Parts: sequence; C-alpha cells; structure tokens
Amino acid sequence: MLLKSLSKRWITISFLVFLAGLYVTGKAQEMVAERKKAPELIRITPEQVTPGAEIEIEGYRLGWPQSKDMQVVFWQNAIPYTTYAIGGGWQAKDIDNGLQQMKVVVPQGINPGYCSLVVEANGFSSTPIPLEIDLSISPPIITETSSRWVAPGEVVWVTGTGFGISDEIELIDSNGQFHYVKAGSTSSGIKTAFTLPTEIADGEALVRVIEHRSGNNQLSNPIPITVSRGPVPLELLANWLPSLAPGQWLDLVTANFKPLEKADKAEILFNQGSQPFVVEIQGNTYPRVYIPNQLLPGNVKISTRTWLKNKVSVWSDPIDYTLLAEPVAPNIISMEIVGWDEPIYLGPNTPKTFNLHGGDILVLRGNFPVANTNRLRLVLKGETRSFTLIPTFLDPGSIKAKLPTNLPTGKTKHLVNYQYSYPLTKVY
Repeated sequence: MLLKSLSKRWITISFLVFLAGLYVTGKAQEMVAERKKAPELIRITPEQVTPGAEIEIEGYRLGWPQSKDMQVVFWQNAIPYTTYAIGGGWQAKDIDNGLQQMKVVVPQGINPGYCSLVVEANGFSSTPIPLEIDLSISPPIITETSSRWVAPGEVVWVTGTGFGISDEIELIDSNGQFHYVKAGSTSSGIKTAFTLPTEIADGEALVRVIEHRSGNNQLSNPIPITVSRGPVPLELLANWLPSLAPGQWLDLVTANFKPLEKADKAEILFNQGSQPFVVEIQGNTYPRVYIPNQLLPGNVKISTRTWLKNKVSVWSDPIDYTLLAEPVAPNIISMEIVGWDEPIYLGPNTPKTFNLHGGDILVLRGNFPVANTNRLRLVLKGETRSFTLIPTFLDPGSIKAKLPTNLPTGKTKHLVNYQYSYPLTKVY
C-alpha cells in the first residue's frame, strides 16, 4: 500500500516537473523571440565623447527611421539623458537583420565619467553598451575625403571623428590664400561635408576642420585635395565593384560623378602584366565598361581618365580588381510593379507570394553584366504555368518586362497568384 502511494506521488511530481519544464521552455523560447525583435548594438564611434559631439551607433533593428517610439538614452547614476537620431543608414532589403547606422548628438548636461547607452525602439530596449564622457574637447581627427580631385563648387565629404554642429572648414589653396566655409550636416556621425568655394585656386589645397564647441577654435590634422577646373579622373570605389569575368560589362561605382557630367569622353585602363587595354566608358549617369576578353582571370589594375575640350586628365591612382574565370549571373536586388508605392527588396523578409495583373510592367533592379538584354530571359513560375519574358533595359541598373495580357484567371478576374522561393526570379 505504501509503495502504491509513493508511486502515485512520484507520477504526480514527475508530471508537475514536466509541466514546469514546458513552461520554462516556452518562456525561454518567448524570451529568445523577444530578443530577436530588440535593438542590438555593435559599436559606438568614437568610444570617448564630449557633450555636443556627434557619434555614430551601429547595430541591428535600431528603429531609425521607421519606428515612431525610437529614442537613445544615456544612463548615468540612474539618471536618463534622452536624445533622438538625426540621421542614419540601413539596408532596405533586410530591416530586421541588416546592419544599420544612426547619427546622434551627445546630450548637454551629462557629467564626465562612464555611462551606459541604450536604444529603445518598437517597445524593446537594447542591451546597454558602455561609453566614456570626457568634458575636455579635443580637435577633430580627419581620416579621408570623398574625392582627391575636386572642382570648385562641388561638395566634399570628410570622414573622421570629433565633429560637432558648430564646426567650420579651413582651406589653404595653392596660392597660400585662406578660405573658410561652414561645415554641413550629414546623415552619418563620422562624416561632415562642405562646398568647395568657387574662387579657390587650382592645385593642391589643405583641408582642416575647426571645432568651436570648446571656444578655443582647435584645428584638426590637415588632409590634401587637388582642385582642378579642367578634366579630372573618376575615383572608383574598389569595395563596391562586383567581380566579373572577361567579356562581361562592369557597372562603375565612383565617389563623384561630376567629372563625367562635364567630360567629352572618359576611359578606363586595364593593366595586367605588360599588356594595357584602354576602353571607353559608356554613359555618364550610369557609367559602365566592357571588360576586354583578352584579359585573364586574376588580378588586374584599373585606372580612369577623362577628356574635356581636347585636354586630358591624369590617370587616377590604380586600384586592384579581381577577374573571375566564369561569367557571373545577374544579381537582382529589388522588384516592383509600375504604380506601386514602394519596391520589394529581396531578402529574408521578402513576402512568399505576390499578385500580378495581365499587362503589368515588372521592374527589376540590380546588376546585369551584359551589353544588352537580348540574351536575358526572365522566368515567372505560376501555380499552373510559367512565363518566359525578354526584358528591356530601363538603364544599366534595372530592367523591365511587360506581362502578357492573357494571364490565367485566379480568384479575381485577370489576377493570378505566383509562388516563388528566394531568389524571387531567375534571369538567364
């Protein structure tokens, strides 16, 4: 009898433990799911700041600009100092998992010492990240400018740390003349910008940032730029150029399109071993170039130059570029139907289905490394049949295709639901 009673108690206890385990597991899964919605901070630049200084916050799900309740809180001795983002950047194709940046000004009134920074967005708070507050204001530090060659009247972007909204730019031109312009606000906490004065002399000029927050007018380190009213080369952004194979077309990404706008002609130099190839750049709004098929897979150095009224610029500093052995397929970034308010960016958050009407014009944006669309085929797979369309170029970065008017009828007249898995479409 005693054994039977103990056995029943053991079964009851085991069942309660099982239920408790389910509860704990459910709560743990719920907490993990909640954490996946919360902002996640990666870094703050710089780590030591002063009140009134601009900083950049990097992380995920920061809530800017789509969250209405987003705020940044500096906690110090249980006292909150609240502020808000005044700029930033994000990956539109993956709002939840793409890296984001926010620009924030450190609040006035916060005391020297350590504090914790928290980002609140969409009803969730990030894990705090430490930050040191220093009341002694140091001069800004410049690391680079957006362009080495600049024409008067153009905008120059300056990257560095320690910037403030009251900063000023000092320029010393090739004649030794001083020029002062107001530093402009940007969407980044580690960038400032200014417009090059129209009266500045051609030749090398030195750029420095003056901070006025301390009242001491401290100067940053100088960094040189070259001012030219004549033709100047394009400065290609090596990290933004996709690797392709010989015989394909490369869309060029540059720090400044202004040299192309006024140029009569632009060229690119492919230098591999002792064999140079000079190819003309096509287009000034969406510049692209044919990669000679005589080149071999591997490293090649590329430079650019422009022509204006029979005058030619110097070649730009060469950058390294890697050629592949096999051609690369097109890469689609987003799609839209003409008339939509916003495009759909391909990524983890892409919807699983979309609706199309007969006669809709489908626009795909991305990289299409071909001379024309004659060899491209756009395949849409539906529930009952598939369509193969020949697209046309809108510009080198996008193609369009008009859907046939005789689409099969779905639940609504002339409406069909097309299923797809990532990637959304295949382009051959």
